[in-house]
Amino acid sequence: MRVLLDHNIPHELRRLFPKDHDVYTAQFLGWEDYEDGELLNAAMDNNFAVLVTMDTSLPYQRNIDSFSLGVVVLDVHPATPDVLTSRMDRLVEACSRAASAREVVTLN
Repeated sequence: MRVLLDHNIPHELRRLFPKDHDVYTAQFLGWEDYEDGELLNAAMDNNFAVLVTMDTSLPYQRNIDSFSLGVVVLDVHPATPDVLTSRMDRLVEACSRAASAREVVTLN
């Protein structure tokens, strides 16, 4: 599964995904300055199955249904590496669910 981590997700998190997940960051791809719509279009055009973001307003600003990819919104506080790492199993599961249903999944 191809997973895109938004610019607000720590780069180090990508190494914690299972080996069968092909994980990239927006920064690595040079997309860190893209607006939401541009990022969603770029993700779709590059065959990403899911976008992981901490932008809790994204589902309300964009019609996610018009994009053929899933979105996982991490609504986690505090968003420290330790807290994010402790939720990796749930994040991987949320990515699978969001990608297969092409829907938004919020993870607290």
